[in-house]
Amino acid sequence: MPWLLRLRWVAVCGQATTLALVGGVWRLELPYVPLLLLIGLTTASNLLFLAWLRRGPPPAGLLPGVLVLDTLSFTALLYFSGGPENPFAPLYAIHVAMAAVTLSQRFAWGMAALSALCYGLLFLGHHPLPLDRARPGDLALYQAGTWVCVSLVAGVLAAFVGRIAAALRAREEQLARVRAVAARNERLASLTTLATGAAHELGTPLGTIAVVARELEVAAERAGDGPRAEDARLVREQVDRCRGILDRMALWAEEDGGRAPETISPAELLADLRGGLGERGRVVTLEEAEMGPLRVPRADLVEALVPLLDNALDATGGEGPVRLELSRVAGQLRFVVRDGGPGMDAETLSRASEPFYTTKPPGKGTGLGLHHVRLVAERLGGSLVLRSAPGQGTEAVLSVPEAREP
Repeated sequence: MPWLLRLRWVAVCGQATTLALVGGVWRLELPYVPLLLLIGLTTASNLLFLAWLRRGPPPAGLLPGVLVLDTLSFTALLYFSGGPENPFAPLYAIHVAMAAVTLSQRFAWGMAALSALCYGLLFLGHHPLPLDRARPGDLALYQAGTWVCVSLVAGVLAAFVGRIAAALRAREEQLARVRAVAARNERLASLTTLATGAAHELGTPLGTIAVVARELEVAAERAGDGPRAEDARLVREQVDRCRGILDRMALWAEEDGGRAPETISPAELLADLRGGLGERGRVVTLEEAEMGPLRVPRADLVEALVPLLDNALDATGGEGPVRLELSRVAGQLRFVVRDGGPGMDAETLSRASEPFYTTKPPGKGTGLGLHHVRLVAERLGGSLVLRSAPGQGTEAVLSVPEAREP
């Protein structure tokens, strides 16, 4: 509707300019008073429609009503300026095209019938156009008017139809993105179900390993075998870490990935991340410029950042350094994980977040880490961007919106 009203302003300017040229330059004898009144009617109605739009969304019948009104007023303009002999008569096609593109097919056919009826009535009576096509000057004027009319029809149709087509393409692209996110969320739900089952199934054997490791540790300590006691303690710590990971996976599945935002400090976040990384987390450093408290879904954020840091540690052989940079950008929290590893080539980078794609040796990776991070980021309304080049390390940028205070 706003686009149509702008087009009507262009029509008013064009009609007024045409009357000024016809009356002031070529001095054709036409009934200018009714013609000016018709142009004034279009101007007044446009002002009324604009005021209507400022008060709220237009009613459903406003656009069809405007197209019908414009067709009737255009017919009246033709009646006082030559009728079917007027070179601008083909402008009827613009209103029909608008109806066909923006409204129902039935109304488009109705507009076509109304245009045909109005044009046919002009043959029965109209104010003649004072042009003699036998005279070269009048013929040139008529041909110029015809050329302008064809150019207007072609230009308006190209602009209007092109605008509608661009809007449709944008909507299709948006729908495609929504479908892709929905499909990834379905895959995430499947992985969640699998993780829940794994957490329950692995709980018993991990508990048995923890008990046996504790018994070995106690026996080694009694026998004075310090190295074996230390090995048993390490096994128990790693079992506890595995159980913690499985517990988080099960909790995340039960909550369907949705956790309430919490207010935490950057130091608390770093502690959570190091806890999720175990011994290797000691080489992770956090760089933040006086960020202050963060309000985020704490567990979701840790779940997304730990795989990124884990990959960075793998890339550096577990020795680091691995930097995590934190900043606020346009209402979003931006986490940048950088490593000094060998980097990735273009093909590997393009496939890095595909499910089950991994460059790690067998048994070292499942190929689900980055895929899961991307899914979590999208579910939180954020994004994951990877940048890398051979010999230049890798940079992973995780952006998530910061929750507002309740």
